[in-house]
Amino acid sequence: MIEYWIVVTTGVVAVVCVFCGAYVYNEGRAHRLVQNRVKLKVYESLLQAVTEINVASGDPYALDRAKRNLAFALNRINLVAGPEVLIHVNELLDFLNETREGDYDVLKEKNILNTIVKAARRELDPASARALEESQFRYRFYNPPLT
Repeated sequence: MIEYWIVVTTGVVAVVCVFCGAYVYNEGRAHRLVQNRVKLKVYESLLQAVTEINVASGDPYALDRAKRNLAFALNRINLVAGPEVLIHVNELLDFLNETREGDYDVLKEKNILNTIVKAARRELDPASARALEESQFRYRFYNPPLT
């Protein structure tokens, strides 16, 4: 009779441990999903700010507004991005700070943006990022002709 209670107690403890493990796993997964959603929004705001800068080349008001949006996006990126994304964002900032009006290199900017997107995709979804990198896919960005 005592062995029966030991088996029942062990079974109940095992079931409780399985439920606790499933709960901890589920909470960790939910946390990663929320974290990735926030990162995706921040990366999106960075790319939008860069596009606004490219589009607003002739309009001083729009350019000022685009630079401010870029600054806000950078503040958020500094809080949530991983180290690889931050390295490439620093490259982008160096490029934007060193570029003069007549010395703009669209190809270099697109290469930097491609490395940022690749690093962000690796951070958010490594499996699909690996598949795209193996196919040597290049992301396209809108750069209007400079007038």
